[in-house]
Amino acid sequence: MKSYIAYMVKRRFFLLVVLLLTGSLSLSGQGINEQVTVVGAFEPVVPDASKINLSPSPDETEVKLPVMSYSVTPVQIKTNLHPDDITAVKLVGEPLKKLYRNYARVGFGNYTTPYAELYAGSLRSKTYAFGIHMKHLSSSGTIKDYPKSNNSLNLVELSGQKFTDNHTIAASAVFRRNVVHHYGFKPAEMSFFVNEDDLKQRFNRINASASVASVYSDNDRLNHRVGLSFSNVSDKFDTRESQIGIRAAADKRYELFDLTDYQKLSFETNLTFTGYKDSLLSQRSALLSFRPSISTEFNQYELLFGLDLSIHADSVSKAYLFPFLEARVRALEDALMITAGISGGITRRGFDVLSDENPFIQSVLPLQYTRERFAFYAGARARVGKNVNLTASFRTANVENEPFFVNDETNALLNRFTVVYYDGSVTKFRAEAEYLVAERIRVKAFAGLEKWSLNGDFEPWHRPGSEFGVDASYDIQKKIIARAGFSAFGKQSARIPVAEPERVTEFVTETLKGYTDIHLGVEYRYTKLLSAFLNFSNVAGTRYYQWYNYPAYRFRVLGGISYSF
Repeated sequence: MKSYIAYMVKRRFFLLVVLLLTGSLSLSGQGINEQVTVVGAFEPVVPDASKINLSPSPDETEVKLPVMSYSVTPVQIKTNLHPDDITAVKLVGEPLKKLYRNYARVGFGNYTTPYAELYAGSLRSKTYAFGIHMKHLSSSGTIKDYPKSNNSLNLVELSGQKFTDNHTIAASAVFRRNVVHHYGFKPAEMSFFVNEDDLKQRFNRINASASVASVYSDNDRLNHRVGLSFSNVSDKFDTRESQIGIRAAADKRYELFDLTDYQKLSFETNLTFTGYKDSLLSQRSALLSFRPSISTEFNQYELLFGLDLSIHADSVSKAYLFPFLEARVRALEDALMITAGISGGITRRGFDVLSDENPFIQSVLPLQYTRERFAFYAGARARVGKNVNLTASFRTANVENEPFFVNDETNALLNRFTVVYYDGSVTKFRAEAEYLVAERIRVKAFAGLEKWSLNGDFEPWHRPGSEFGVDASYDIQKKIIARAGFSAFGKQSARIPVAEPERVTEFVTETLKGYTDIHLGVEYRYTKLLSAFLNFSNVAGTRYYQWYNYPAYRFRVLGGISYSF
């Protein structure tokens, strides 16, 4: 601003000088000669500007909303729902594999072991299913220092099912014949002659069953199941046992409480008649049980509670009441299932069950009922990814009259077993892990522990304390299937009677060492229908004892062919 004012002052001063010079020249031409001298500094002054000092402001208008009131009059509209039929979605997947009615396997192994097995059955059907299974397996090899150990198994099994819209009718019949020899002694150590033909034992078993079960698609209908069973076993020494069982069960969903969406009431009853006869005793008994229960589920939880009223009658009758409770939890999007509960019950392990577990048993047995007074159990099942399945179970119980096998002291050869009954408690644990990759790779490992604490400080005779094992198979291009695995059992105790008068006890305890049985196998599929197999057992060739003084065969091999048609 100051530079501008100085500029204007200089310009006006210059114009003034020009005008004065011009005027002087004009006046000189007219004869007038004047000289003006200006003395003093020029001071320009800029007057103050007059400004309007106003700020705009909006007009404020106050708006008041009126108070509104309203009411709703409820009106129920009647609606009718008529859903259209939904057409089922057709799943398009892989074509069904072709089935064959028959499958046969034949083979032969060392220890003079012929083998033959046949499966025959119906193809896919929506109305019925039928099947037959026949098997023969025998061995007549010798074991060093021991008498004849021949054994055989013959089996014929029939089964059938009829499917209706709401029910499934099933029936089955089985005939099984087992032959063993009581070779559990060394003839060279005996002071008398033993005829090997007198060592033979034979068991004939007949089992039959029939049942009808509902298969309603509506969960709110009354589901029901009715079954009838029959079993008979007889041996070479005229011991017989027959059993007839009737089982019925029903369940239905109700809405009794508001705590959960629904509750299921169930009822189950079992009635078993048993007739037993040996060379010394004839006995009849019955066991009747009623099991009412109620169960429900909410979110990922399931709960079951019930009572078990059991009555057994032989020479006397007794009744027992056992409550049972079970809870389940599904977690990790159903990838983990945890179960826990308490239970109890009474059972009869008769001649059929005991002789099947130990074929070298005596034909005259002191049979009793076994009562599980209280038991707590827990288990878990988990799925890890797509290929790994895990299971684990734990059980502890207080038991009365648990049977254990001991060598019969009335037999001079000590080659037959009888049973003794003890009271006590048991703790069991078992875990399994399975790894699957489609149909190519399968690996399964398992481990089991069993710990008994018996009254009187007795040993759990012939009960191994541990069991471990692995089974694996690998399918190579659907041509070669390789298998391998092992089973390992811990040590066990055997009770051996003695006749020495100076001993305080009437028996001594022998410890049977634990053993491991390694098995291998390979199958070559020449075509989809024809294949050859070769299996090896006890690859290490060790001599181990499952029962006292009963050594098993050493290295075993069995080879043959299989054919589907």
